[in-house]
Amino acid sequence: MSERIPLPMPFGWFRVSESKDLEAGEIRTVHYLGEDFLLYRTEEGEACVTDPYCPHLGAHLGYGGTIEGGNIRCPFHHWSFDSTGQCVDIPYAKRIPAKAQLKSYPTIERNGIIFMWHHPHGVEPKWDLPEVEDWATEGWLEPIYHTAVVRSHPQEMAENVVDSPHFKFVHGTPDIPDKTFTFDEHIMRAYQGLTFTTPDGELKGSVNIETHGGSFGVTRFEGIGETLMIITGTPIDEERHESVIRFCFKLFEGSEEATRGIGEAFINEVIRQHSQDAPIWEHKKFHENPVLCDGDGPIHSIRKYYKQFYPEPA
Repeated sequence: MSERIPLPMPFGWFRVSESKDLEAGEIRTVHYLGEDFLLYRTEEGEACVTDPYCPHLGAHLGYGGTIEGGNIRCPFHHWSFDSTGQCVDIPYAKRIPAKAQLKSYPTIERNGIIFMWHHPHGVEPKWDLPEVEDWATEGWLEPIYHTAVVRSHPQEMAENVVDSPHFKFVHGTPDIPDKTFTFDEHIMRAYQGLTFTTPDGELKGSVNIETHGGSFGVTRFEGIGETLMIITGTPIDEERHESVIRFCFKLFEGSEEATRGIGEAFINEVIRQHSQDAPIWEHKKFHENPVLCDGDGPIHSIRKYYKQFYPEPA
């Protein structure tokens, strides 16, 4: 991507919008993965992602294009394309050219998020994303969102999960947390026990992390209340990476006020730690062969895990 971080752009499922932010009949231009894409929702409610330029004479459908039922119509000559990108109508032609195709990308909605599948060689999706149990259900507060953009690469940021020593020396935790990790094809899991100090004594807790494809993660904290986090990461371009963190808190002792108080403190701590990591990410240099010691986490394991998301040269 750059001289500082010479890693390729990964492929996979990437978040392009929250579902609630795209209404039926709406068309938006989004910029991710170093490209512009057209994001729209049909009148029937289907979310679609395509290239923005009409294959006819190159008009940008994000400027004057319209949604008509399940199709999007170009503002220039009114060519119409269905949700797969196939041209289905040219109002002044007797025959539709075989190559009249608007490039489309596999799109799914999970957990209130719109994802597009992106692979530079057009390879079809290799895995699905899960529906997260408990997300935005009864007994939990409505989700709270935090977005951050950092000049870094997703692999560099992902290595933080296995880098246990930095929690003590960067974030000031009392000790170096002991975590266990498993890597199973496109899924990485991590577990860590926690001890909370309360007025009534110590309380045992835990944190469970499950990452799918390096760009979608689910984290559950248990101890003082229960917290569920859904985290997505999408490269904007070769230098910038966008993370969206969604916090959901289970009602604590049936009190919304107490839950919001715990939630606010939790969110502030996550933002504090992220702000401490950001300047390190933005100025560090990637070492392909780092000098590691016996106290470091499984850096080589997560690098091997992440390597599967890099395309082979065409």
